[in-house]
Amino acid sequence: MVLLSVLWTGGCGRTAVHEALNDREQITIRIAWWGGDERHEMTGKALELYTEAHPEVSFEILSFTWDDYFEWISLETAKGNMPDLIQMDYQYINTYAQNGSLADLTAFVEGGIIRTEEMDRDILDSGRVEGKLRGIATGTSLLSMVYNPAVFDEAGISYPEPDWTWADFSDICRKIKERTGKYGVAMTPVLDMNLYQYWLRQHGERLFSRDGRTLGYEDDALYVEYLALFKELMDMGAAPASESWAALNAGGMEQLPVVTGECGMMQEWNNFAVKVSHVNPGLKIVTPPLAEEGEALGLWRKPGMFWSIAETSGVKEECARFIDWILNSREANAILKGERGVPISGKVREGILEDRLLEEAQREMFRFTQEAEALCGSMPPPEPAGVEGINDVFSETANAFFYGVLTGEEAAARFRQRAEEILAGYGE
Repeated sequence: MVLLSVLWTGGCGRTAVHEALNDREQITIRIAWWGGDERHEMTGKALELYTEAHPEVSFEILSFTWDDYFEWISLETAKGNMPDLIQMDYQYINTYAQNGSLADLTAFVEGGIIRTEEMDRDILDSGRVEGKLRGIATGTSLLSMVYNPAVFDEAGISYPEPDWTWADFSDICRKIKERTGKYGVAMTPVLDMNLYQYWLRQHGERLFSRDGRTLGYEDDALYVEYLALFKELMDMGAAPASESWAALNAGGMEQLPVVTGECGMMQEWNNFAVKVSHVNPGLKIVTPPLAEEGEALGLWRKPGMFWSIAETSGVKEECARFIDWILNSREANAILKGERGVPISGKVREGILEDRLLEEAQREMFRFTQEAEALCGSMPPPEPAGVEGINDVFSETANAFFYGVLTGEEAAARFRQRAEEILAGYGE
């Protein structure tokens, strides 16, 4: 587990002028997020800038990798010690809203503390759970495939285009392995259920029912076919076996095989190339493979993540003022440059482009988001409470299939049974 706790009071320190002008009580905001070195550095600079303008506010930073973040948040929440300001994910906002952990931000919006006039309405509303605003989206993200052009060049393969299919994907992986000895794709397809949800949506299905009490699809062959696609790649050595992923992922995102040139591609979000551009500025992104012609649209505009405030926080209003600043101010976004997704404020997007602040990877993310709109269907609702446990069951049953412990049909049946037991338990 990677935890970085820093008390941030601004790079210039407290000056006599600051002390003279600010006799108000000092406020410390405990702020938590997941991400890599680039996010930590950019956000740290933004916090420094905020503290310079608001000397009475300091920050205690709690920074994690994605793999460890929600396990830590869960433990801290259980102890009544959730940080004041939390970076929240769309998968989990329902769970933490329903257990009473997240404050309703509606009053701060209606009171003008958090300004939302310039924000995309559908993305803003994605933070609502049962009519209450439990988070404000930092930006929009799209599921994507990140690829390393140098590996494709080495294998003598053309780069993927937006009209590629899953058959093309498998063929590319096989050719990269045969011609370079490297993985065609290095990822775990069962770390979470985002790619599986994309797969289901392509077939006109949904992951969960509308009421969140059951799975949303009936044909377990969809589960089997999804896993069989990746098992075939694992068996031929074109993708790492499940037990190898932990070692490949141990160095953090900057050391992932697609970044270092040890594999051709991996599934990520459209801001990944931005997050690692300081290590490898040459990575490219493309929309995920398509199902056969005539199938439904699988992509959706996803809130990249949210800023949420803990219900237990004693500094809610100051947290709300910071959320307004980091999402709406030109100076904050001149530092962040869309690293947490394409900003949901049209005015902020225009300002970033007008100021010509973006490097190539960032410009490509903006272009990608605009071009991918044609492949996007409606946004699914937030995952129901209990999704963290269902993610675990999804991974466990899939790995039992990958290892040959269960057949695909057995794994699918076990996943359905255990997932629906969890959903039923939360629905009681």
